[in-house]
Amino acid sequence: METLRQDMRQGVRMLLKSPGFTLTVTLTLALGIGANAAVFSIVNTLLLRPLPVADPQNLYVLATVHQENQEPHPISWKDFIDYRESRVFSDAAGYSIGFAGLSVDNRADRIAVAYVTGNYFSMLGVSPAHGRLILPGEGQAYGADPLIVLGHSYWKERFNGDPSIVGRTVQVNAKPFTVVGVVPESFVGTYALVEFEAYLPHAMLPQEEYRETTEKRDNHSIRVLARLGPGMSMARAQAGLDLVSKQLEQQYPDTNRTVRTRLIPERLARPEPNSADQNPYVAGVFLLLVGLVLLVACVNVVNLLMVRATVRQRELAVRAALGAGRRRLVRQLLTESLLLALAGGVMGAAIGRWLSGMIARIPLPADIPIRFDLSFDWRVFAYIAAVALGSGLLVGLLPALRASRADLNEVLREGGRGLADGSTRQRLRSALVVAQVAVSLVVLVAAGLLVRSVQRAQSVDLGFDYAQVLSLSMDVSQQGVDEVRGRAFYRALEERIRALPGVESISYAYSVPFGYYNVAEYLEIEGKPVPKDQQRAAVSYNAVGPDYFETMRIPLLRGRTFTAQDDQRALKVAVINQLMADRMWPGEDAIGRRFRAQGADSPWIEVVGIAKDGKYNYIFQDPTMYYFVALEQDYRAMRAMHVRTAGSPEALAPAVQREVRALNPQLPVYDVRSMRRMLDGPNGFFLLHMGALFGGALGLLGLVLALIGIYGVVSFTASQRTQEIGVRMALGAQRRDILRLVVGGGLTLVVCGIILGLAAALGVSRLMGNLLFGISSTDTLTFVTVPLALATMALVASYVPALRATRIDPIKALRCDG
Repeated sequence: METLRQDMRQGVRMLLKSPGFTLTVTLTLALGIGANAAVFSIVNTLLLRPLPVADPQNLYVLATVHQENQEPHPISWKDFIDYRESRVFSDAAGYSIGFAGLSVDNRADRIAVAYVTGNYFSMLGVSPAHGRLILPGEGQAYGADPLIVLGHSYWKERFNGDPSIVGRTVQVNAKPFTVVGVVPESFVGTYALVEFEAYLPHAMLPQEEYRETTEKRDNHSIRVLARLGPGMSMARAQAGLDLVSKQLEQQYPDTNRTVRTRLIPERLARPEPNSADQNPYVAGVFLLLVGLVLLVACVNVVNLLMVRATVRQRELAVRAALGAGRRRLVRQLLTESLLLALAGGVMGAAIGRWLSGMIARIPLPADIPIRFDLSFDWRVFAYIAAVALGSGLLVGLLPALRASRADLNEVLREGGRGLADGSTRQRLRSALVVAQVAVSLVVLVAAGLLVRSVQRAQSVDLGFDYAQVLSLSMDVSQQGVDEVRGRAFYRALEERIRALPGVESISYAYSVPFGYYNVAEYLEIEGKPVPKDQQRAAVSYNAVGPDYFETMRIPLLRGRTFTAQDDQRALKVAVINQLMADRMWPGEDAIGRRFRAQGADSPWIEVVGIAKDGKYNYIFQDPTMYYFVALEQDYRAMRAMHVRTAGSPEALAPAVQREVRALNPQLPVYDVRSMRRMLDGPNGFFLLHMGALFGGALGLLGLVLALIGIYGVVSFTASQRTQEIGVRMALGAQRRDILRLVVGGGLTLVVCGIILGLAAALGVSRLMGNLLFGISSTDTLTFVTVPLALATMALVASYVPALRATRIDPIKALRCDG
């Protein structure tokens, strides 16, 4: 222990003697460690940090898969009841996500709510901050328990943290509800990244939605959390679920054919069950890229430490002559490296927290309460400590071993001179530069592919024209407006908006492209029964107004669109996309054909038009069947209004909002933004932009570190060849000859690094295949442009020390002892 303290004191003294060197190494490591800390904080939030509930490790998500949709998604209410009654779980709770209008004290808010089963809080083990929470047994019958529990942040913001709100009556969707409690500050809900502002009993869903949810076994809209029974492993639980699924398939073949339920650990199903397979993959790719950036930083530090160890050869030789063994010398040098890594870790943690704060503040273009908590906990600090320790050992071991192996007699005889340019050491430094360039190229190629994906996404044909379209949403049911008054309100609002200057066309729709509302139905095609071993096709749809196709500029291929005559008194009609026409009626004309939602009591819908295919729910969505129904025939109290403008959509937004307030001053209006901004949401370009931002930042950092390394090695090599350069100049070498000599040596290393890097980049790019959009993992433009750009910048980094070498005075160089 005493020896360790001596090594640490000696290490601190040596580092303080060279403050410039110490600061350079510390900052280099801090940049690499800070980038790692920031990325890991995201991984920690999404995948590792447990929910603040009792026994979070025994918390699982139930998700449905079936023949038509292999991605895990929420299950149906009826299936949930059957699974809950099986012996697999000790408890299971469900919830739905929605929005509601809360009015109190002459102010109306649109709030994000979770409609939860009565055992939701008791199963999670959550205790109230004030009052009580929803209890088991409450909310079992529709409308029986009008209770509301407030989210902590909403309670602080809306009611100034006043505990006396408990017991008061507020209006929720124009109906009286009693506030019974407030959740604790640590609990923000069970849907990752969204902080619920209130919790209501599940039976307080809007009546039509409650009926659809609870009566249709094929309505997969309930998110279920469950705890395994005592002694139940995940494998046994999954086997039990499979058995129940087969029993339900036999009992309900029309709705449960091919339907199976997956059991997923809660932390992997954030925010949706379909993230279970993708999240670890995405996290692994970005941790790999940021790890490569740290590797570039470490190679820089290794080169610096090797130069410093060379300069200290005489000091180390004297210590060896005084009795210090090789092991002691290695330990001393490693101690210094670990001290540098410790300082780099501390500074890197500060940089990481700053970067995490910046990431958390990136605005998400969606009108929902996002909580992106990237605060550091013990996992992040443990990761930083492990990375710092590993970096210290990585950068210190090789220089320590080489420095401690020097020949004592030779060092003392030569006084430490002339050893720095030994061929072995020079080859090692050159090899390190080659490795640094190769790793940097891998990171830059990955960044280039991500940036190219964004470029391709921006130019992809979405099937509609989003330029110069203003979108805003509202829900009159949040003010207790019934269907008759709702229809009148929307007609009056449309007339007022249409009369505004700069409005070219206007239409309503239930859902917005790439928005967070979408609906689907299992369809029955007239005259085409489904074989018993297959599931009916589930097809997404939208309810839209008469001028929707004109406003969104969706090309109509055949037939007609909707008119004012397609109202609730007329036969139901639909416009389908080309893919649905081809798959449902192959080789036939789909115009005039009929289909209906599953169920004999559903009315037939006649196809009156065929529209061009497009993207509807997700930017990554494969071509899919889709249809549109007339909004007048499928009334929706919640609607999005799309306004095509002659000028800037944002400039028209205040006038449109004034017209809404003129008709209903208390009606909350939300998601007021241009359609271009709407498409930057989570289901649109947001993830691509974030991937390009992270990748670009990591690529830039790796490039800077690589160029510094190239500059340092070329500069050091040139300084060690001062005598040689002086002799060459004395013998008649011209300036261009010296430039060619120095720059050529640097470029040779760069070219070798690029060749190795391209081979490695091909492997890494294949790992990134699922993150790319519209380009292949071997995109030619990226694999040509990035190496050329890196070589050009490396040429500049080599040219600066080469230019300095041409200014050497041959007389002074020849007098130098070397």
